[in-house]
This record gives sequence, structure tokens and C-alpha cells, in this order.
Amino acid sequence: MEKWEKLIEILLDESASDAERDDAAMDLSEYNHKNVMKALMITAEHDKTDNMIKASCGESLAMIFIQNDRFEKEIYKKLRGITKTEFESNINSKRNDWKKYLDIET
Repeated sequence: MEKWEKLIEILLDESASDAERDDAAMDLSEYNHKNVMKALMITAEHDKTDNMIKASCGESLAMIFIQNDRFEKEIYKKLRGITKTEFESNINSKRNDWKKYLDIET
């Protein structure tokens, strides 16, 4: 089993502590895999997910986009609340040229 697969297991495990899930969300930012992005999105969209974890999911998604040098509009359009806020904050601070893709005032 790959490390990112174990991290996804932790992230999706609602019986794991919020701290463990948050750490997993942050650590997943290092992995460019469609299953990583899918797990981050599933977690961020779940109503019962703690806002701290949702924020980390948004930050990790932004980091993956930046590492890939590719802004994925379809994923961005699905972001909501604190997940979207953290995503946009990271994009704004690290990729000024991508501000045109964001739904925020500049």
C-alpha cells in the first residue's frame, strides 16, 4: 500500500480523531493522484466534516494544483465555504497569475 493510500484511509475514517484526519489532509498535498484529489473533495463536501479539516482539504488541493502547474476549474467550481476560502487564499499568495480564475474580488 502506498503512503498516500494510507493517508486517504485516515482522512476518510470518521472514527479517527480530527487531528489525525487534519494531518492526513495536509500530508496529502504532497501527492499528485486523482484518488487523492477525490478523497480531499469527498471530505470537504461532507456536512459532518470539521471546518479545520475542510480548510486543510482546500489548502492541499491548492498545493496540488500549484505543484502540477494546472488549475482545474471543474474541481474549483465544486468548492464551498472554508474549503474554498483556504483554497483561494493559497492561490492568491502563491499564484498571482491564477487570480483570474477565482470568484473573488481582487
